[in-house]
Amino acid sequence: MKQTNINVTLHPNIWARLVLIITVPVYVTLLFWMLCNSTVPSSTSTVDHLLLAKSMASNSDSTIHGQSSRNKQHQQYEQLATQIANKWNITTPHGIALLTQQFYKPLSDFNPLADFLHFHHIAKTGGTTISDILNATLGTSGDAGGFGGGGIMPGSDRSGFFDQTKFHATILANGRQRSNITGSNGTNQGGLHYVASYGHTRLRPIHGPNRTNLAQFFEQYFQLLPRPKRLRSLAMLREPTNLRASTHAMAMCAINGRVNTFNWRREKKGLPRVCTPKEGLNISSLIDDHNAKALRKCGDVNGSAKQLNKLEQMVCNKGPSSIDYCRGASELLSSEAYQHMRSMYKSLMGRYFARQEMGVVNYISIENSVKRNDPGGFSMNEVVHWVEEYTLIDLGGLDVNIESSPYDGRKLLKGMSGGRPINTAPTKATAEPDFLWFGITERMHESTCLLFYALGVKPLPEIPRERVVNCSPTSWWNNEDRHIVREREQADYAIWRTANAMLDVRVWMMREEVIRKKENGEGWLSVEERDRLNAFVEAGCVG
Repeated sequence: MKQTNINVTLHPNIWARLVLIITVPVYVTLLFWMLCNSTVPSSTSTVDHLLLAKSMASNSDSTIHGQSSRNKQHQQYEQLATQIANKWNITTPHGIALLTQQFYKPLSDFNPLADFLHFHHIAKTGGTTISDILNATLGTSGDAGGFGGGGIMPGSDRSGFFDQTKFHATILANGRQRSNITGSNGTNQGGLHYVASYGHTRLRPIHGPNRTNLAQFFEQYFQLLPRPKRLRSLAMLREPTNLRASTHAMAMCAINGRVNTFNWRREKKGLPRVCTPKEGLNISSLIDDHNAKALRKCGDVNGSAKQLNKLEQMVCNKGPSSIDYCRGASELLSSEAYQHMRSMYKSLMGRYFARQEMGVVNYISIENSVKRNDPGGFSMNEVVHWVEEYTLIDLGGLDVNIESSPYDGRKLLKGMSGGRPINTAPTKATAEPDFLWFGITERMHESTCLLFYALGVKPLPEIPRERVVNCSPTSWWNNEDRHIVREREQADYAIWRTANAMLDVRVWMMREEVIRKKENGEGWLSVEERDRLNAFVEAGCVG
């Protein structure tokens, strides 16, 4: 029988599979032994493993360190918030937590392409200065690195109400009727580049049954633009007694002008100026002089009677006693006229606390205002807590989705655990304008520094100062008068104290931010940004 030799030739793929079957278990076993055996001699695989382990440990340390740094930062914020809350007597149970959140809020998120600012100038708060700053930075002059190009809307008034007719007159005068402002393709044809407005006219609410006329005007105006705009608010506050004293002396009774004339006559005689009753100033005597002059003019129907001012008309029509509230602080506080000076800060946010409907602005006492929402009874301590908490949330910009209807702040409070940064992006079409910035009259320098910072511009070389008087309107108010206002206007004082606490936080943040950017950003800061930061230092904004 013939033997047949069979030559078996394996396919190359089969050889590759055999090699893998044989070598992979050996390699895995060897690798496992090398990883587990600490005495193994150095090799490439061992070195890679050690480097990987070191890298993992480093990353773990970095994560732990980062978390530790964040925890330490949050603890620092809480400690500062506690100190500030104690300084300004913030007593609401959530005060420290809400004040701590202020440290996470950006100081400057203004976008001139997407935002439109309205400064609600509450009379006698120093708002004329702020209007002038807005005009110098966002307006026609373009000074201090401003935007220029006529950014202030026509109709704005630095010391009066916003006048819509002036806006329309300006647009028509420039040939920008609606038909040629917006083209057929919806693009802007008229160069409506305005970014801000100002005046005594309040903006809020822009939604709901109490919507303001200004809100309706802006709704129509924004329809002319090629892209939507976000309405945002600017505001000024003043110490509540100082606000009332200035309103009484300047807006109601023109006392400051009479005091200036009185002192001018004294100086002509070589006598010093006087500003207080202790120094010899007698406001009541000045009112007597005014009334005598008015009575002489009353009967002259063909002459001076036609030139009677408001107070003189009151004297002629109702008698000299009709303006007795002008004789001094105590006379004002006991008069019917003071009832029009109650709750002066309700218009600031549109309400005092969350359970109120926004936009029901009236000059009634906080007690009567609260009874409308809580007829079952309340304590003033509770009311103060409500006002402080709402001011921290609304004026403080912690919730940019606040609506004009009664507001439930508990959702925000529940979301603040662990110091989580707040979300400052509006998500509701019915949200009210948030507050980009607010200032305080008694802290004008710090306030204007924060305004420049919020707008992203350099501080002006010189801050405009308007209506600064030689004798302060509070010069003839005594401690008892001030005490009466503090007791009556606890809601206004709660807003003012809380605003001061938030201002402390923002000033601290601005200083820290400027210093940090200057120290750490030398290599990546643009020349323009470096100049801007240096300008804040030179202006004394950093301390």
